[in-house]
Amino acid sequence: MEKIRKILIGILYTVAVLVALFSILSIFRNTPSRYLKMLDFPRIQFFITSLICLVILIVLTKHRKWYNYVMMSLLLLGLLINGNYLYSYTPFSSVTVPNSPPSINTDKVISILLVNVKMKNRNSKKLLEQIETKNPDVILAMEVDRWWDKQLSKIEKKYPYHREVINDVAYGMALYSKYSFENITVDNLNNDKIPYIEGLLRVKNNRLVTFHCVHPVPPTHYKDLPDNEGNEEKAMKMLGFRVEEANYPSIVIGDFNDVVWSKVDELTHTDNLLFDVRTGRGFYNSYNAESFIMRWPLDHIYVTKEFSLKKIERLDYMGSDHYPMYVELTL
Repeated sequence: MEKIRKILIGILYTVAVLVALFSILSIFRNTPSRYLKMLDFPRIQFFITSLICLVILIVLTKHRKWYNYVMMSLLLLGLLINGNYLYSYTPFSSVTVPNSPPSINTDKVISILLVNVKMKNRNSKKLLEQIETKNPDVILAMEVDRWWDKQLSKIEKKYPYHREVINDVAYGMALYSKYSFENITVDNLNNDKIPYIEGLLRVKNNRLVTFHCVHPVPPTHYKDLPDNEGNEEKAMKMLGFRVEEANYPSIVIGDFNDVVWSKVDELTHTDNLLFDVRTGRGFYNSYNAESFIMRWPLDHIYVTKEFSLKKIERLDYMGSDHYPMYVELTL
């Protein structure tokens, strides 16, 4: 029994040391090293693991020695580091996008469905059912290849305004709208294989809104897919410049391949220009839908100050490794 206890304590100390070390190293996330950048993602997991290790350590070590206190201090430091990043996305924090009044005029509501379909996913039925049920005004689909383009063509009658940029390297994109496009352009922010769609839409109350649709590469290396290895992450900075130049209220949507606590001002080099609909409301972890433990928020909706939020939902699993996100904004 004593041998088993020592083994368990050894495992506990190993886990505690690793999670404390990773939490401290995660401070240096703004670095060319993709390994340090990736430590920014599992902050929820680091926080929970640190808390569990700390509680077990307190319970098991009644006659504490100096190294017990060192370990407890490191775990507390990890809790403080990760808690500092996570706090803004808990109900204890104030919202940055205000709630819409309950009696808001429906002509002022813009509903959006955001979904990374996962290129290799060949189950379109569930997504088409979700589109039918939610009946959003605007849909942004990502990782759209030729097969998905054909499946989504079934909604074109209901969404007469659409723009597709199809490719087979997991960065195809398709924007569908019930609203007319006053102007729509396709560009590349940092990689010629990765599209950026900017559309000026005339919404229900006859106001103009600029949609910025993005899907930048993640901070990792891929053998057969685009990546940003050895390059600065310029896409979000360039996006920030586009939003600053916009003459109308703006909505930024997409799979950013980055977590919300990376701070939108830091990502885009803007200052109090874009606001996260999640702040003060919850994490709404949209990835990885295929893992119960390793989940974090990658699919984002940012808006300028003119908007308020009526509803935010993470929809059910539809075959992709991302959950669809649905929001209702008012303008």
